[in-house]
Amino acid sequence: MRDLNQDELVAIRTIQRLTRRDFMKALGLTAIAVTSTTGLTSLVHAASQVPQGVKFMTGNEYQVMNRLMQVMLPTAGTKLVPTDKIPVMQTLDAALLATMEPHILQGLKGGIEYFNQGPKAKYGKTFVELNTQEAEAFCDAWANSNEVPQRALAMGLKKLVGLAYWANPPTWEPLGYDGPVTVKWGLKSQGNTPLPKV
Repeated sequence: MRDLNQDELVAIRTIQRLTRRDFMKALGLTAIAVTSTTGLTSLVHAASQVPQGVKFMTGNEYQVMNRLMQVMLPTAGTKLVPTDKIPVMQTLDAALLATMEPHILQGLKGGIEYFNQGPKAKYGKTFVELNTQEAEAFCDAWANSNEVPQRALAMGLKKLVGLAYWANPPTWEPLGYDGPVTVKWGLKSQGNTPLPKV
């Protein structure tokens, strides 16, 4: 397994520092574009293609991130909104990848490929080729790895997928969450104002 290059490490650090607030801010800037260019029923036309509205992921990158979503967000048999009814990959693409500096985006792309090749040592297959049980075991192994790049990638990529799913308001209802109180109550955003010191 190769070592990560500098751009890939920068991309991982950037993802690790990403907060829900940062993601939601980027999402707000691109929500209209996502809504106007994609429908919730967009399907992958072929394994090497990406759904309508995905502009910054290649077919291979889309496959890795989509497979990770299937593994980490198993909505079947739950009250959660099925991932195929939410534009998760379009949200990820437009709200995060579209806003990345080119060298950060390139590093992330390298990290996605590194993650996809990771299971070859143990399973002889790429991540997208693993069955669900193998993929879950691989994600758990890398998330708990002593190797920093493995742990950072597993956690960072899972974070991206999770943020992209929960950023879509239809996912909130099954949790009983009816949106930010700042919007509901018409409160003016104070940004990241520090708490008063006592």
